[in-house]
Amino acid sequence: MRIQIAKTAGFCMGVRRAVDMALDLNRQQPPLPTVTYGPLIHNPQTIDLLNSRGISQVDSIDQVHVGTVIIRAHGISPQERLALDAKGVYIVDATCPRVKRVQALIQKHSIKGDYCVIVGDEDHPEVRGLSGFAQSGGISISSLEEISRLDQIPADRQLCVVAQTTQEPEKFEKIVQHLRDQGLILHVYNTICDSTIKRQAEVKSLSQGVDMIIVVGGKRSGNTIRLAQVALEQGVRVRHVETADQVLPADFDGIRAIGITAGASTPNWQIRTLVEKLRQIDLKTRSGIYPKLRLFADYTIMTYMWAALGGAGLTLACSALQENKVDFTAAIVTALFVFSMHLINRIQESSGALRFNTPEIAEFYSRHQKILRAIGGVAALMSVLISYFLGWLSMIMVMSMIVTGILYPLPILVSMRIFGGRWSSLKDIPGSKTPLVSIGWAMSAAIIPSFSGELWAGISSIVVSFIFAAGMVFWRTALSDLIDIQGDRIGGRETIPILFGGRATEKILNITLLFLSCLLILSSLEGWTSKFGYLLLINVMIFKFFVDFYKKGHLVDRLLFEGLVDGNFVLAGVVSIIYASAP
Repeated sequence: MRIQIAKTAGFCMGVRRAVDMALDLNRQQPPLPTVTYGPLIHNPQTIDLLNSRGISQVDSIDQVHVGTVIIRAHGISPQERLALDAKGVYIVDATCPRVKRVQALIQKHSIKGDYCVIVGDEDHPEVRGLSGFAQSGGISISSLEEISRLDQIPADRQLCVVAQTTQEPEKFEKIVQHLRDQGLILHVYNTICDSTIKRQAEVKSLSQGVDMIIVVGGKRSGNTIRLAQVALEQGVRVRHVETADQVLPADFDGIRAIGITAGASTPNWQIRTLVEKLRQIDLKTRSGIYPKLRLFADYTIMTYMWAALGGAGLTLACSALQENKVDFTAAIVTALFVFSMHLINRIQESSGALRFNTPEIAEFYSRHQKILRAIGGVAALMSVLISYFLGWLSMIMVMSMIVTGILYPLPILVSMRIFGGRWSSLKDIPGSKTPLVSIGWAMSAAIIPSFSGELWAGISSIVVSFIFAAGMVFWRTALSDLIDIQGDRIGGRETIPILFGGRATEKILNITLLFLSCLLILSSLEGWTSKFGYLLLINVMIFKFFVDFYKKGHLVDRLLFEGLVDGNFVLAGVVSIIYASAP
């Protein structure tokens, strides 16, 4: 069964901004309690998550007394804003900027005395808010069947015509044409959001090549409902679901291709959960070796066995860069270290952000927590014991890193305030995971193996290989966090993309790869390292391809993508073995 995901599926800019503003309040610590005036967005699962973070909802200004009030993404009327101001509460305005533009247009023409026509659903909160700005009179119209209501518009008034940001373009154009045919003086503003137009156009295109369209999103979300209607008009089977639990294997009998889209208020983790369920349904119906191979690959990636092999590959690559002999003992130590630390820490995360980013992995870790914890402990012990064969100094270093990794999530520090929040463990330090993971991998891959020979022999090659390893792992971890930014924010994790923003993180990733490329070329030219540095440029370029793929906005198969990224380290290891064995 082929699954095709619409590129525009998921949070739009306005919704993402509103949710981010609400979740960021935890760091800012505004006056409590914190409430949203009406639902922040039309997605019940996200609203439930906000409730779990202490952000509740009120439906009337009379319910507001003290604390902080978040204005929903749909906006409110000027009268409601004045009433909130009179309460003396702290106000966070999460109104979508595109909705604010429509409000400003209506207000501007209202001051001139123009009559306002809003093409939109009268009961939708956005339209109710917009109507409040039409002080010189106005009307909202939601369908072509209501066109007769336009006859009540005074003939001597100029009209300001706008649209609810999530309306259908065709409906808006037909209503505008009807007004033009009446000979009225119009000031027309097509205020339908670009995101809405793109989603509806993409659904039409997607419908041509699939047997069924699944629309994911809230049953009260206007733009999501319209996506389902647009798909139905294309003559394709359509299912509108809020969660993956609402689909059953029997729903897909005879279905060979499925298109998935989602409303502007649907978070990525809901789409991923649905995709994973569909993939599992598909695997169960297939025969042959493919389902078994995919299941084996998934478990290998989920349990970090593949990442461990990547760590071993990085160690071999660093050895080749330092012109050392291939040392499989050092590679095994790194593999066991990477495997144990990631396994143990992922167990700790299984009840947090992981259940939003990769719910299938969170469920797997929750179900097998005890056995996985025991395996992780044994692997950590084995890495210490085997490191003894590299020397006492290597063994002490491995022990220190393992202790640091185990203590990372534990409250071992005196509670302090940083970046507007309190922290009492290494995990609480904002953005700490990425640099610590990078240093851990690089120490194991580039520094510890060098202790087995003459101490600090060829220090320049050791430093270069350490920087290369740390940079590559930093890139790996930061990209993973960038992909998981929505779930991490909801789960309360303070990663680098959350601290600096998505675009800034993309720039950091590209700058990192550029720096590593220059480092490898310079070190190879100057003789600081072996000529193997030129070959490692291939791995850097592969990572550049992954960045460009991410920027195109594809909602990736998370496990497959993770496997490809770590496979780049495995590739570096394989190439290093070939290089070392060459005459």
